[in-house]
Amino acid sequence: MTDSGFISDAEGLRDKRRAAWAGVLLNTPLAAAKIVAGLLAQSQALVADGVHSLSDLASDAAVIWALGHSHRPPDSDHPFGHGRFETLATLAIAVMLALAAGGILIDAGLRFLDPPQMAPGALALWVAALSIALKEGLYHYTKAVAKRTGSEMMAANAWHHRSDAATSVVALAGIGAAMLGAPWADALGAAIIALMLGRVAWVYGRPAIRELVDTAPSEETATRITDALMATPGVRDAHDLRLRHMGGAIQADVHIALDPAMTLSEAHRLTEAARAQVLATLPDVSEIIIHPEPDGHADGPAAHESALRPELAQVVRDCLEGIVPLGAIRHLSLDYRDEGVIAVVELREVPVAGAQTRVAFRLQQAHSDLSEIRLLWAPAS
Repeated sequence: MTDSGFISDAEGLRDKRRAAWAGVLLNTPLAAAKIVAGLLAQSQALVADGVHSLSDLASDAAVIWALGHSHRPPDSDHPFGHGRFETLATLAIAVMLALAAGGILIDAGLRFLDPPQMAPGALALWVAALSIALKEGLYHYTKAVAKRTGSEMMAANAWHHRSDAATSVVALAGIGAAMLGAPWADALGAAIIALMLGRVAWVYGRPAIRELVDTAPSEETATRITDALMATPGVRDAHDLRLRHMGGAIQADVHIALDPAMTLSEAHRLTEAARAQVLATLPDVSEIIIHPEPDGHADGPAAHESALRPELAQVVRDCLEGIVPLGAIRHLSLDYRDEGVIAVVELREVPVAGAQTRVAFRLQQAHSDLSEIRLLWAPAS
């Protein structure tokens, strides 16, 4: 773990795998014990609780599967990385919870209408109590891993464990009440368990669905990213910011406005500085793609409709023919402005007198996207 409190991907993957396997090793015998004890002791609530533990086991398997994919580096099939394998596993856990809740609720309703004549035995009471202690401990362990790694998947799995502990509490109460002469209490306890499972499924399933359909993160996140960009010297504006979740991280793309007279190499350097500023300021942002554009000249016709270099270079050559030797041209640069494209021609020798005026006259007759041709003489270095 670093001084800042964040852990490396390798450490995080190791901790998450340990927590998932701890769930498998605990849930397998616990689910079997609950179901067998529930059947032997005639407790529907304990059987329902055992089914919940089975769904915990299934969710642990989904977590292990996701961990085998989500930490892989980007490849040709997944150029943005594999972070959404965790999101998919989170959604799978939520679906398992919802299905378990539905089945338990239906069975509880049938038993409530026709309660069993025999009260649950003491075995069910002891197994439920043991489950509470074990699953509460597993919840705290998995929740700590989720907090260290920032994983929503592990947080969902932790609450899956706690919901199992909570259902055991409800089962314990229902079993106790049924043993005291209220046979319907066991079915009521199972129904309450089902409703609790449904709520947990909604709490974690909804954000997973929102991520998979690329719902944007909060406005607060967008503001923090914009502030980080604007803190970079030379960035005049940041707009068209788009955000999406990718696993436990955020990915972004944005446009920044820079000085139109800036060279391409300086614009690239400034873009990299802005990117580094965002990644250093917001650890939850894993990637940001920045599109630099000239301030004030990014949305006009010159940026989208004007001719490209091959066509405009031919116009320049036609306008210079017979006035400036083509061999005297050292460099041609094009500046796309809203009022038109300015061509700057750097010459190796001083142009003849009146050359600029003659070139301007020819340009007027050309009717091209060029608004001006400037002749500059730069002595050889």
